[in-house]
Amino acid sequence: MSVTAKILFPCVSLAAFVFTACGSKSESTEKPEASIPDAPDAAIQTIATELSNGNGAILWEAMPASYQNDVNTVAQLAGTKVDAEIYNKGFALIGRLADVANKQKEFILNTQLGGEKPAEQIAKIEAAWPSIIGFVKTLTDSSLASAEGLQAFDGLAFCETTVSTLVDFSQDLAQLSDEPNPLDFGAVKLLASTDTTASLEMTLPDGTVNTEEFSKVENRWVPTEMASSWASDMANAKAQLEAISPEEIAKNKPQIMGAITMFEGILGQIDAAETQEQFDQALQGAMMPIMGLMMMQGGMGGGSAPAMPAVPTPAP
Repeated sequence: MSVTAKILFPCVSLAAFVFTACGSKSESTEKPEASIPDAPDAAIQTIATELSNGNGAILWEAMPASYQNDVNTVAQLAGTKVDAEIYNKGFALIGRLADVANKQKEFILNTQLGGEKPAEQIAKIEAAWPSIIGFVKTLTDSSLASAEGLQAFDGLAFCETTVSTLVDFSQDLAQLSDEPNPLDFGAVKLLASTDTTASLEMTLPDGTVNTEEFSKVENRWVPTEMASSWASDMANAKAQLEAISPEEIAKNKPQIMGAITMFEGILGQIDAAETQEQFDQALQGAMMPIMGLMMMQGGMGGGSAPAMPAVPTPAP
């Protein structure tokens, strides 16, 4: 599966990332009118164009109804399985990290810890800074950031608001990097099709040509590889969530909460730094505790957020 899979269905990939990585905004639940053409090449071109224009809701509209139901079901089930205190504090901690990093940006950019950075690299980081912080804060303010938000998760609302904002930040970041923007589409050409299958040729702005196989599922065109593995991926996700043991979470919770409290203290010290020297000392003093937290990550995974199955990712 090529880059198209990420463009069509990043909602699913994003959900899997968030569950394993880290209050909620008010999100509209009014479903937009269908605007995706029936022809496979026109459908994919429309999705790509709408997404590049910042319309995250098109991703939800591009999914078959049963896929939409699966995404909502898995997210809502996760909300009932995670430990709410651990999960919510974990996301709050990431939001706090973004706030402290934003406040101490100059100290972060100018620190000599880890070696001196080229001026060009610092300039790129500084230019990308608002989008980096905005990306993280968008996630930590979303419905994925609390157990309560997960329990009431609405994929359409999430795509309309959170994904649309993330797309904007992603486009900003792509412009500042040396990597091609995955949302930039050149042209889509139909090579062959039947009533339920299609082979499309995608030519990117840099001239790269990819051929994708698509299958029609419930009047929506999806990558064939994704269509063939969707049912098993969703079944595995549900099985993993159902297997989460409240007893195991309770057993690990004191250690996890202790780690979160320790990290909050580290952020407090970094936040309080008023000079570059104080900041460097605080950051250096935090290295050992952070390494300890990283070593405990396996234990935290069992209590803070469920391990999600791997979402199909594009081949290089």
